[in-house]
Amino acid sequence: MAEMTAAEYAAAQGISVRRVQAAAASGALPARRLAGRWLIDVGAPRRRRAGRPLSARSSRALCSRLSGNPDWADGLSNTERARVRARLDSLPESRVPWQVIADWTRAEHAPPVGYRVADGDLDDLAQDHRLVATGVSDPRVGVSDAGIVVAHIARADLRAVEQEFLLVRVRDRPNALLYVDDERPNRPVPLGTLIFDLAHSAGPRERSVVGDLVRTAL
Repeated sequence: MAEMTAAEYAAAQGISVRRVQAAAASGALPARRLAGRWLIDVGAPRRRRAGRPLSARSSRALCSRLSGNPDWADGLSNTERARVRARLDSLPESRVPWQVIADWTRAEHAPPVGYRVADGDLDDLAQDHRLVATGVSDPRVGVSDAGIVVAHIARADLRAVEQEFLLVRVRDRPNALLYVDDERPNRPVPLGTLIFDLAHSAGPRERSVVGDLVRTAL
């Protein structure tokens, strides 16, 4: 298997390292993460995107339906409802449901902000009342969090938490990933939100549980 680092691949393609890292994280490039670095498999074919991403309204409806909200279709046209239902019906049979969801929602799903925090403060950060767990930090996922905190936080609370825990924004090897929401997140995060976050995760462990959670939701 021929591999390049993200920097080598970026130089060869004439694009930014950040763009390569984002493509690797989303699954658009075949890659694996080793010691905090992306290694791009240059011998594997690049997968194609599964059509257009969902509109913001359809993406919210899909998330709402996966979360068990009976009013998920409110505000949708008949055509939009039919399309969301058809997508939902196709998910349980997909071999890579995380990939399908990531493609559908790539235009609307904002990535988390990466931070470094002192290892001794990780538990306190995870228990802070302003954070709501998602990803591997959510107990519904059932996998070890491996020394990382993944959570949602309200934008209004972010600065205070950054200051109190001396959070440092980083691109490489973060041990805290915070999704910044305009409003204070529900506790726990809705199941659809958890599924979306896992689908967009860089980790194979997180992606591997998406299918089980989808079947639970449907």
